[in-house]
Amino acid sequence: MSAVTEAERTAAGRWLNKLGVEVPELTDLLAMRLGFRAGARPPGSWRWFAVAVGVFVAATIGYPSLASLPGGGEPTGSSYVFFLIIGQHLAYWLPSRLRDRQALARYGTLAGPPRTHVFGWFLAAPLVTFGGGAALAVTIYATSPFRTYAVSWLLLLVVGAAITAAMATDVHRRPVIAEDATSRAVDTAVRLHDLLMALPAIYAVPVLADPLVGDAQPPEWRPWLFGYAALAVATQAVVGVVQWRQLRAALGKIAGDVREGA
Repeated sequence: MSAVTEAERTAAGRWLNKLGVEVPELTDLLAMRLGFRAGARPPGSWRWFAVAVGVFVAATIGYPSLASLPGGGEPTGSSYVFFLIIGQHLAYWLPSRLRDRQALARYGTLAGPPRTHVFGWFLAAPLVTFGGGAALAVTIYATSPFRTYAVSWLLLLVVGAAITAAMATDVHRRPVIAEDATSRAVDTAVRLHDLLMALPAIYAVPVLADPLVGDAQPPEWRPWLFGYAALAVATQAVVGVVQWRQLRAALGKIAGDVREGA
């Protein structure tokens, strides 16, 4: 098991201080769980970065084969944006998941169920992004000759939905990794932080690139697609504000406990 690095400890302390929390003694558990999320790179994280790069390269090379689908037309030209987003999500999720598993193996869990209420409004963003996008793609396929565009976009949305579902499921099923009240509050904050990083509505943005890189997009549907992307981003903004306030509230509890114990 990799030991906590000084870079992780420094990054974790800086992250907490930036959010108004001062922990007199930053434990190894807090450093291990917050270090990577605060920007430090734990030992071996380059392997997961290599996985993300490999996914991007393989997907970029294989994607043009969709042009041979029956129905004519071109696949969506924004695929590279989707693959960049997927690669970034994997590069965050896989190392943080590994570090959490290492923390769980070393420190175990604190009695009590996970804070499942952290989801709250989160589900609204993927519902608009993936549900709304799928509905538009199916409708375009059924009512226009741009079937290759519709199928390729739907496939990309399915992949994005799978990545988002994997990240959200990990947050939901992950046991409470804590050794005291402070690390339990951090556990709640980490769940909210991971949901913020999942950012499902980002998968609605690539559709805006299609008019810039080709004519695969059906012209009469562009207002609908722009409206869809705007709605998804607006929903994500509302969800993000709510989650950020919940995160600050969870960390605020730590600050209160520290002041009482001083």
